[in-house]
Amino acid sequence: MDVARFMRLFQMRATQVMWLLGAGTSRTAGVKTAWDVIWDLKHKLYCSQKKLALSAITDLSDVVVQRKIQEHFDSLGSFPSAGAEDEYSAYFEAAYPSARDRRQYLDGIIEEAKPSFGHRALALLMRENLTRTVWTTNFDKLVEDSAAKIYESTGRLTVADLGEPSKLQRAMQENRWPILGKLHGDFHSDRLKNTTEELRDQDAAMRQAFVAACQGNGLALVGYSGRDASIIAALTDAINGGAGFPGGLFWFKRSTETPFEGVTSLMKAATDAGIEAFFVEVETFDELMSDLVRFLPTTTGKVDAIGEADRPRLGKAPLRAVGTKFPVVRTNALPIVSWPTSCRLVVCTIGGVSEVVAAVKEAGVDLDVNRVRAGVLAFGKDVDLRTALADRDITSLETYAISPARLRYESGERTLIRDALVRSLGKRETLAVDRRGRRILLRPAAGVGTAPFNRTVACVETLTGAVPGTTIPWSEACEIRLDWKLDGLWLLLEPRVVLELEDGTAEAMVAKAKDWVRERRAQRRNKHANSMLDGWIELIVGTSDSLRLRAFGISDGADADFEIARTTGFSGRAPQ
Repeated sequence: MDVARFMRLFQMRATQVMWLLGAGTSRTAGVKTAWDVIWDLKHKLYCSQKKLALSAITDLSDVVVQRKIQEHFDSLGSFPSAGAEDEYSAYFEAAYPSARDRRQYLDGIIEEAKPSFGHRALALLMRENLTRTVWTTNFDKLVEDSAAKIYESTGRLTVADLGEPSKLQRAMQENRWPILGKLHGDFHSDRLKNTTEELRDQDAAMRQAFVAACQGNGLALVGYSGRDASIIAALTDAINGGAGFPGGLFWFKRSTETPFEGVTSLMKAATDAGIEAFFVEVETFDELMSDLVRFLPTTTGKVDAIGEADRPRLGKAPLRAVGTKFPVVRTNALPIVSWPTSCRLVVCTIGGVSEVVAAVKEAGVDLDVNRVRAGVLAFGKDVDLRTALADRDITSLETYAISPARLRYESGERTLIRDALVRSLGKRETLAVDRRGRRILLRPAAGVGTAPFNRTVACVETLTGAVPGTTIPWSEACEIRLDWKLDGLWLLLEPRVVLELEDGTAEAMVAKAKDWVRERRAQRRNKHANSMLDGWIELIVGTSDSLRLRAFGISDGADADFEIARTTGFSGRAPQ
């Protein structure tokens, strides 16, 4: 099932569908996911066993580092294989056998967390009586904090953890909504559960309340991996021969994720029993909640009530840590830490990309468009999109999720995002965009001087001119393109010296100009090349740590939001 279909279904069944939130829903709030915790625990165990300083390993996202650490634990023979369902519990138990130490560890993880857009949007759904019951396996208080802000009170939400499941049952019997059930307990609870034995012996009363609720309602699971055998067993019990989950069972997953075997078996069992059970692809919890509250008639005009309701930072890619050991090589790649994960999809009778572009141009509207097998993809106002394709027999206009898998190569989706990014950069006062076929060049805007390029070392005296001994104009420019590495998008910068050649220019003069360009660029080694790169980064990003951009600045269609970090990628030798 796609997200658009779920949204329509949820509008009809909102009060029948409960939510179960996993660790993935708290990541944008600053809380580590189960995957993050596993590698953090592996890091600590590995360094302590090898008698290394924790600072000896600075980048746990590096696949080479991960392979080396995993090989160590595989050789011990006492730990589960990478990706196993009991991996989280095994490493947690090995690193911190004491419950008190585990509580302290979790305390450190969540103490700085702040509710994300998604949590506040969920609280809005609660306030509008569109969500009555929320379950969570998380230890944080992000749902409670969000409800307190939206309700302007802490008294409306009934919260029950493992220490008081009867409180939850009473609230359900008395129809006192909304309700939050914490399946693994609040992190302050003395009955905190996070090891294999503890998870297996999960509180029977809370499990009974959970199963009973699932037998009378639908359930949407988001940000949850399904690692816990006890919860999968409870969900299986709730199938109840097909009588359970009358509102449906919806498991949200990222497009690149492969569900655990236990999850796949659960969904098949539910489907075989006649239950509406679907996997739904969505990249983030924030994106899902944003789509919902902007779609539902009772919340679409109340998004401002969420507070700090900026569009969520979608598809965030982690920055590689800067190494402290040499040799370290600075790359010319800026990480795009946030990019659009959805656009508009129009299904209509139209040909290829050139025909789509021609239709937009003929209509005189402002859109970024591309053509893929599914239909026409676009950023811009919906009214403009309908105008451009009005005579093309539009059969549907809906939201299209841009899968990261489609950004790994030069797909229609990646080209569309590139065009939207170029549009965004073109709004920068410091830049001018020059398209030359498929090549995209950035130039310093009129009035920009040489100062940005000479911050650390004198590099250029002028940014434009004529090649000595000729009449051929030249200018400093930066060619840009997108690439996908390390599970994220990167903006590649290639400073160049560009010649403005005209037809009929004498070959000898052209050859002389090209030799001059080669010599000019050859002089830019190390410090000078670094200074040129710094200059372009300042013109593109500015002097802050990152820059947020919007392609259109609209609210009545599909906009493209980006965030570009100022620190380039670095390459260094992997830890030994």
